Amino acid sequence: MSDSAAVAVVVPIHGARGTVRRTLEALLEQTAEYPAEVIAVIAEDDATREALEGLTHPHLSLVVESGKLGVPQLRRIGVERSSAPLVAITEDHCLFPPGWIRGLAEAIERSGADVCGGPVTNGLDSWAGWAQYFTRYSAFMAPRGEGWTQSLPGNNACYRRDLLLKNSRLLEAGFWEAEFNASLLGGGSRFWFSPQLAVVQSQHRGMLEYIPLRYRHGRCYGARRVAATLGSRWKLLARSPLIPVVLLSRILRAVVNLKAFWLRFLAAGPLVITYVLAWSAGEIVGYLWGAGGTCQETD
Repeated sequence: MSDSAAVAVVVPIHGARGTVRRTLEALLEQTAEYPAEVIAVIAEDDATREALEGLTHPHLSLVVESGKLGVPQLRRIGVERSSAPLVAITEDHCLFPPGWIRGLAEAIERSGADVCGGPVTNGLDSWAGWAQYFTRYSAFMAPRGEGWTQSLPGNNACYRRDLLLKNSRLLEAGFWEAEFNASLLGGGSRFWFSPQLAVVQSQHRGMLEYIPLRYRHGRCYGARRVAATLGSRWKLLARSPLIPVVLLSRILRAVVNLKAFWLRFLAAGPLVITYVLAWSAGEIVGYLWGAGGTCQETD
């Protein structure tokens, strides 16, 4: 790896046999025009490793870790292995516009922001693909104007590395982007949104696979929320019937603002509701009985 890299792109790999090679090759192609390193992190028992056989590049570092690790833990390991002054985070199922890496670096320099990123568009034009997209990325759908923002997606964000080092204690249990970003904003950090830097997500999970995945993620979130609020378990439980209402209202608000998605949302609506209910059930179980190992099974 080159010590002159301006950006380190961290790619956590988790069950992505069908997409990861294309993602890494797309990133490595951009290193020919801009000094960057790509750090891919995978657990040694992940079957995706087979898809990486024979993939070598001077700007690629493949980190294989032992143990059961979810995406947040893989992200943290990648950040720790980075050395460039800027660290971009993406995922193993994404594709990128031309000059994405350069664009992230230039956006931070131009705006003076601490973190910058862009929207997430959907690369799976099926009702199941849209349902998964709405449940995960409705807050980051394009179009949206360029400027300061309070939120950025976990698969399209670039951080100043000194900021990550300064807040490394927040990453001990993993890089949970929503919690980490909220802490940064609370400490006065500034986030910049660049709509021209959209990544395309192409993660495919079958319906029967995605429902338990949403449940596990919700349970982990619920357990972490109880821990962060220092014992307000019963207050959270009292408000828990509102969880699906709040989640659905957020998705609907985003769809209403982007009228082009209405028909797709109506077609995918029953699945969206199913996924929201799976998350809600998991969150309530997390309030009551903790994570139960689900934080190492998130995607």
